[in-house]
Amino acid sequence: MRPSIPRFHLLLAALLLALAGCSPRYDWRTIVSNDGQYAAMYPDKPTSAERDVAIAGRKLPMRMEAARIDNTLFAVGVVTLPGDDAELRREALASMQAGLVANLGAHPDTPARSRQVTVMSAAQRPVALEGVEVSVAGVSPQDKSPRRLTARLVASGARVYQAVVLEAGDAARDTRQAEQVDQFLTGFHPF
Repeated sequence: MRPSIPRFHLLLAALLLALAGCSPRYDWRTIVSNDGQYAAMYPDKPTSAERDVAIAGRKLPMRMEAARIDNTLFAVGVVTLPGDDAELRREALASMQAGLVANLGAHPDTPARSRQVTVMSAAQRPVALEGVEVSVAGVSPQDKSPRRLTARLVASGARVYQAVVLEAGDAARDTRQAEQVDQFLTGFHPF
């Protein structure tokens, strides 16, 4: 005669096996960038890169830190302007927003949406900074797969920032990671 295993123990064993096979997709951590002068919550350890961008007829370096989870990129880009100039900040914000939308690819059915947002600084007494949030869906010109971009752009002093989430493929069709997109964007704070 075979001993019977209580149903509770079977359920517990199944649950433990399921948990053992899972690893957290999002390992949120606060990263402070002294070079970029911001703090952000990334879902994994970010990597760094630098490239030139065209702003107001000038080539300026943009420092970027980014982390990828599956087909989603979480990134912060920072451009340091030649000086603390309000007009140049406005031009830089407009240029960076246009560049993000243009780089996404064709989006004839869904024009970009933007709305004003407040981004809190990382100062000991946080300062409210006016920013813009941009959302747009498109199709990659390279592989014709869907893309969805959500970004917050803000300027402070001589720096202009873009916190970007770029979802590709199936992630761009799905809204289940909206919480992670929001966590990244609201976890971004310039100095």
